[in-house]
This record gives sequence, structure tokens and C-alpha cells, in this order.
Amino acid sequence: MASKLLSNEFQKHICLDYECTTIEEAIHKAGDLLVQVGCVKPPYINGMIRREQETSTDIGLGVMIPHGTEDTLNFVLKPEISIVQIPHGVSYHGNTIHLVIGISSREEDPLQELMQITDILLKPEKCHQFLNASSKQKFIDMINQNYVEEGEL
Repeated sequence: MASKLLSNEFQKHICLDYECTTIEEAIHKAGDLLVQVGCVKPPYINGMIRREQETSTDIGLGVMIPHGTEDTLNFVLKPEISIVQIPHGVSYHGNTIHLVIGISSREEDPLQELMQITDILLKPEKCHQFLNASSKQKFIDMINQNYVEEGEL
């Protein structure tokens, strides 16, 4: 198996069926996952929330990609992502967010997983499946399958 493919260990980066009432709760959960897997130090989460207050990271399709502010980059330990699925959605600026993809990265850090997810979201036939994945393994399988289909291994 190629090193780019996600392992089952990536399941620790995913939270399914998260219930929240505010976008701040969802961002905090995405940040907590990044802390738990050793990608960032806890103060990074405040930067993620502050970034969202300054500029929306809503990319459409019910997805947002919060990340820290420039002054919190020193709290990044390694580049990675987390995924928080919100089946019932949370209202945000007139949109409903169903997926929060937290990012721990400095500007120069490549995030191959994020590139694969973006590619999946841009394919209408796969976007709905990805947003409504019924298991953590389904997220992993879809990302890995996209690597294979795009010939990026």
C-alpha cells in the first residue's frame, strides 16, 4: 500500500454524528480532534475560532475548513486534518454546515488529504456520499479510492 493512502489510524481524526448548536462548537470539536492526535497544541483552537470570526472558511456545499491564525502557527506540531460530520447541520450565515474539516498547517505544509477531499466534493456523484458517509471507514475508503482513481500513487 502506498504511503499516501490513509490507514485505519486516521479514524481518530474523524467524528461522526456530531450534534451542536453553534459553528463555534463544531470548530472547537475539529480542533479538539487535532489536539487529541498530536497535531496542534490547545491554544491553536482559539486561533481557529478567531479566524472564523474574521473571515468565513465556508467553501459552500455545506463544508467549511477552519484553520488557525498567523499568530497561532507556532502551535502547529504537524500538518493534518480532522473531519467532523454534522448530519442535522448547523446554521451559519444563512447556510447549513454538515462537514467541518479542521486544518493544522503552516502555509508551506502540503495537505494531500485535503486536496483529495476537495476533489471528491467537486464531483456531484461523490459529494453527497462523502457528506453522508455512514462510517469513519467510509471516509477513509473514499479518500483512498480518489488517490487511486486520480493516479496519484
